[in-house]
Amino acid sequence: MFFISMLFVGIATISQAQTDSKTQADEAAVRRIEELSVIAMNTQDTLFMHQYVSPDYVVMNPDQKIHGLKGLMELLAMWKKRNAAMKGTPPHIEHVIDKITINQDIAIVMGRDVPDATATTPDGKPLSKRAYTNIYRRYKKSWQLIARQNSFICQ
Repeated sequence: MFFISMLFVGIATISQAQTDSKTQADEAAVRRIEELSVIAMNTQDTLFMHQYVSPDYVVMNPDQKIHGLKGLMELLAMWKKRNAAMKGTPPHIEHVIDKITINQDIAIVMGRDVPDATATTPDGKPLSKRAYTNIYRRYKKSWQLIARQNSFICQ
C-alpha cells in the first residue's frame, strides 16, 4: 500500500513539474512577444503586427473607442507620418508587465504603459499613464493578440 501511495505522489509530482515547465515556457513566449510588440509599435512594423495580431483583434482604447486590426494599422500609419514630419523617433513609453496568467490556450497580460515627461500624442497632447490588459490565444505553435483594453490612470 505504501508503495502504491508513493507511486501516485511521484506521478502527480512529475505531472505538476511538466505543467509548470510548460507554463513557464508559455509565459516566456508571451513576454517576448510583448517586448517585440513595443519595438514593432515604435518602428511601425506592420509585418510583425500581421504575424502576431489576430485578424479578429479588437481593442478598446482609452477614449472608449473600439476598433480592430484595421484601426491598429491606421494608428501605425499615423505615427509613421508624425515621426517623419518631426524627423524624430516615437515617444519613449515604458511597458511594465505586472502579471501574466496562462490558462490553457489563453494568456492574459496586465500592466502599465508609462510615458516619459516629453511624450506626446500625434496631435501634441501629453501622453498619460495607462493600464492595459492584453489577451492572447495560442494559434498552432505561436501566440496571437486577440484583444486589448487600455485606460488612463488618473494622475
